[in-house]
Amino acid sequence: MSGIEVAIFGPRDGVAAVKAVGEKLNGKTRLELNRTGSYEQNGLTPSTWELEHLNASLDHAGLQDVPVRIMIRPCGAPKLGPDFVYSDAEFEQMKSDIRKFKESKHMSRERGDGFVFGVLRQSCSVPQMLVVDRVRTAELKHLAGDDFKCVFHRAFDLVISTSRDEMWVDDLEWLKTQEMAVLTSGGCGNASNNTKALKQVLIETARIGQELIVGGGVRSDTLESLGNGMGGLGYIYALTSLHSVGMVLHSSFLKRDPSNVVSFDAEEARKFKATLYTLISSQGCAN
Repeated sequence: MSGIEVAIFGPRDGVAAVKAVGEKLNGKTRLELNRTGSYEQNGLTPSTWELEHLNASLDHAGLQDVPVRIMIRPCGAPKLGPDFVYSDAEFEQMKSDIRKFKESKHMSRERGDGFVFGVLRQSCSVPQMLVVDRVRTAELKHLAGDDFKCVFHRAFDLVISTSRDEMWVDDLEWLKTQEMAVLTSGGCGNASNNTKALKQVLIETARIGQELIVGGGVRSDTLESLGNGMGGLGYIYALTSLHSVGMVLHSSFLKRDPSNVVSFDAEEARKFKATLYTLISSQGCAN
């Protein structure tokens, strides 16, 4: 493991999230910034004001070196048709948003800021199979430039779940040529239910030297089963160390109150941190 990525929905919880899990938890902690209130839509593009506000709060807390990744997603899942297959207008919005954030001067190459996005298309050869839209993805990556890191987000779950005969490996290898990390739960649903597929993704990303970010229901009570299902923390640590690549754990640490209001759960984040430390120590995987 080489760090924790915390998805936040608005700037308010940024400092609390970093303090709860630690600025360096078996690697560097970073934030994924989504629009305030967009959790139910699985995260949407925030405003430049939200990034500015997050930066100010991190600076005030002495956490100005914490990397921030910006979600670029113009809309939630459509009522009809697959998610992450965007219209021309939606794609133009994604490009405009990347330009806007770069021009805002609120992003920092030095601290490791970047963008998170995913664009799919229907396969031309296999019915019902979704694949990475390489033309559009390359265009977004070009707009982001070499200064900012880019992650292909959980749209890749659909690539894996609709793939035939592990054809998703071709897309994974192509993303590596674009110097993009991959965030996935190994298929539809939570990561702990897709450990067989995630183990294969881990093997492939390690082989080609690509950062893997594991997300989707990653909580304190699923950490052990997730690690064991992927071969054990010792296996993960040995494989990633051998190939000098990282595996990052991604979670939002949210809770839902009786009124159905979602908020950051600092207690769960601290419990996650303690559980991870215990598992790492017990299996001799400390950095």
